[in-house]
Amino acid sequence: MNKSVRENLFFIVVASGCFLAQAAIVRAEDANYHPQSFTQPLSAARGTINPAGGDAFYLKPEDRCDLVVKEFGWDRDQCGTIDQLIFGFTPEIDNLTVEKPVSDGYVSLADWDSSDRSAEISSIEDTFKESVKAQSERSGQEIRFDGWLVYPQIDKAKNILYYANILSWGGERTINISMSIFDRQGYVPMKIVPVNGNVTSDDVQKIVAASAAAYKPQAGAAYFDFSSGDKIAGYGALGVLATMLGVKYGGAASAGLIALALVVLKKGAFILLLPLVWLRRLFSRRKKADS
Repeated sequence: MNKSVRENLFFIVVASGCFLAQAAIVRAEDANYHPQSFTQPLSAARGTINPAGGDAFYLKPEDRCDLVVKEFGWDRDQCGTIDQLIFGFTPEIDNLTVEKPVSDGYVSLADWDSSDRSAEISSIEDTFKESVKAQSERSGQEIRFDGWLVYPQIDKAKNILYYANILSWGGERTINISMSIFDRQGYVPMKIVPVNGNVTSDDVQKIVAASAAAYKPQAGAAYFDFSSGDKIAGYGALGVLATMLGVKYGGAASAGLIALALVVLKKGAFILLLPLVWLRRLFSRRKKADS
């Protein structure tokens, strides 16, 4: 993958209040979406998501697809990159996007214990900063990586990799929480938007724990169900981290993996992926109006 393509496909950012979101609200208020109360377990591609409290709701696939096509200019064949989209997942979570799982094989976590892990993460971070700078120049808006609220880490008891970074979009501070749950076939990526844009690192830990606890892999599909002869991914945990950030690291960041990160419109303009904070507020208003 050449450098320009890599830069174009690099990151998901939450941008409440930006012009694109404001314009989308006007259109979405007239749209015929049907939020569903999240009171029963939801099926995911390789597991189940259980309710975790709060006045949660979700969109069925057809509504979810209509939203990203009408409001964000996606092609319909891109709708399948989202597995579930849940709003108000807990009182602390504005929305949770569960992406389609990556099935490159069982990911070894051995490289996470290597002595040069910090140096490798710094290298990934530097590449991410370059991508942010390139995106800022392309969009004509100031976009800046302001560091980690929660430094990338792995919880081996839960078999999850997660982080929270701080991004400045046009001077507005945004928090991007990303998590991947490892399983027998690869991993399941998730993106989380907190209700409070000023969450602390302790808050992030609680949010990640609640999200991980709500997800249950299918029988025999958990990370510890690995068996000799299973397919093994050609990269380790550091490669997964790079892919979560949308940058190339070794052989991990293929076009297929990074395609989840950003949609490039036919005109060459860029548009932000879900999740966006205003969506839950919009649907909350609609639910009240209908009651």
